[in-house]
Amino acid sequence: MIGAGNLATHLCRALINSGHEIIQIYSRSVKSASTLAKKINVPYTNDTKTIKSSDLAIIAVNDDSIKDIEKHICFPKVHTSGTKPLSCLKGKNIGVFYPLQTFNKNIDVNFKSIPVCVESSNSDLLQTLKILAVSISDKVVELNSEQRKNLHLAAVISCNFSNVLYRFSEEICQKEGIPFDMLQPLILETAQKIKHTTPLQSQTGPAKRGDFETIAKHLMLLENDHEKKEIYQLLTASIKKRQ
Repeated sequence: MIGAGNLATHLCRALINSGHEIIQIYSRSVKSASTLAKKINVPYTNDTKTIKSSDLAIIAVNDDSIKDIEKHICFPKVHTSGTKPLSCLKGKNIGVFYPLQTFNKNIDVNFKSIPVCVESSNSDLLQTLKILAVSISDKVVELNSEQRKNLHLAAVISCNFSNVLYRFSEEICQKEGIPFDMLQPLILETAQKIKHTTPLQSQTGPAKRGDFETIAKHLMLLENDHEKKEIYQLLTASIKKRQ
């Protein structure tokens, strides 16, 4: 495992739980490498010259670091980036192994429910990646680099952008002394709806209903917060456009 961050930690757990063997952890940070290595009882290194050869190197580092580390690996290797193309790796046995999820070391996830996207220019390695992915996930999809890049864009919009809207809501509640957790049932119910219907069909609210009086009142409340007011107006216009 090349990397010892959030994704690397969860991948190690999932792979070991599925019967695979991690033979070494590499990280530029000795502290990070040793912490993860101790958790799974394997050796570690922060020296690229001592990276052990294996059946597969999984490069789970930030996008900007892939180029620097991959040149030190001369055996089959994959990266785990949502945006970097397959071609950012050099060699004949290269691929992509991209789990579509946001990870935190301290929060458990059910890896079986996480989609894993695979890609390789080598048919044998592609088959190996599919077998590996199926062992830890119930949803394995072969996507090319362009498809994966657009999937990552969609993921950022649906996850990261949604989260900053939660933050906006939290700030409004804090300002008025309202417990933010009052919104949790509403947030969870909205998220659950897309299991059974499309986002278009589950859209509700004043913009959907054409309730212009309510919209005007909301904009008045946001009169002194230009950032939230602008975003409210943009999203309201977007909802109206899609009805």
